[in-house]
Amino acid sequence: MTYLWRIPETNSDGLIGTYLRSNGLDRFELRKGKRIKVNEAMPTVQFDERTHCLLAFDCLSNTAVPLISQRLGQVLLDICAQDVQLVPARIEAADGVLDGWSLLNAIATVRAINHSKSVYTMVPGTQAIMGFRHLELLEDCLVGHQIARDTEYLGHLLVSDSLAQALSDFSGATFERPEEAYHQSMRRR
Repeated sequence: MTYLWRIPETNSDGLIGTYLRSNGLDRFELRKGKRIKVNEAMPTVQFDERTHCLLAFDCLSNTAVPLISQRLGQVLLDICAQDVQLVPARIEAADGVLDGWSLLNAIATVRAINHSKSVYTMVPGTQAIMGFRHLELLEDCLVGHQIARDTEYLGHLLVSDSLAQALSDFSGATFERPEEAYHQSMRRR
């Protein structure tokens, strides 16, 4: 089984950070599924919440990629170091600064979409997928990886069943089956 690493819908606006581009690293570089060169200028994510609220989580949502604690980062390095790069980041909270966090860069990519069972729309005039109404993934799409980006839809961060189980006790890390993630969003409309 392959899961999607998702942003919890229960997060308040204050718990969704804004990635600040001023450090020179384009946030979309973190979604390409490739190792990136880490600059001396540390990426910064700004939150409206206070530090004590943010420290209650191991994974924080933001406008880039998952922002993870040292504890969660160490587990990822222990389980799948070949699939991840941890990019040191700084958090600017409403009442101070937090260091010791990292942006999660998945450095593997795989073809994952089962086109015959998925329903999606294309960006007009292109071959790029714009969004899904229903998503099913190919069995064993991770091909030996624990975490990877989908080559056809880089916004999908794919996680193996065993990794999802290993991370299930970390607060803020949410994993959904693809069929449920998009099926639920269709029902809410």
